[in-house]
Amino acid sequence: MFKNLLAGAAAALLAVIPQPSAAQTVVLPGALLLAGYRATCGPVDTMIQPINDIAAAYKGRIILHPRVLDLPRAQQLFWYTHECAHQIFGPGEAAADCWAVQQGKIQGWLTRDELSKLGGTMRYYPGDATHTDGAARVVAMDACFAR
Repeated sequence: MFKNLLAGAAAALLAVIPQPSAAQTVVLPGALLLAGYRATCGPVDTMIQPINDIAAAYKGRIILHPRVLDLPRAQQLFWYTHECAHQIFGPGEAAADCWAVQQGKIQGWLTRDELSKLGGTMRYYPGDATHTDGAARVVAMDACFAR
């Protein structure tokens, strides 16, 4: 009986976490290198996979579009840290943006100049059901950096 419950729980968990296919790469927790920086988010693994966004988060997994790996170092780390924030704080985009900015500032990989470059790429993002438009996100991120 207990084995059946465990098997059911494991199957339910696997149904929630996207599974890799041939076009995907799964990187174990602590093994991801972004522009020479070891990016970690506790026990969370990372999947490199083409998706309809630059990055995404599911419980226990960060998904990065392969194009993230071609971005400048600060932007790679911002998107990873933003998705890590979702692992910690949940679905709030403003909180994830702010935490990623503050972590970048504290860790030294996000300078005012790098934030400006990131803002230049985000400024024209359209908003959607969960994201405010890019211009509003940039203003909020600037405020977080100033704290």
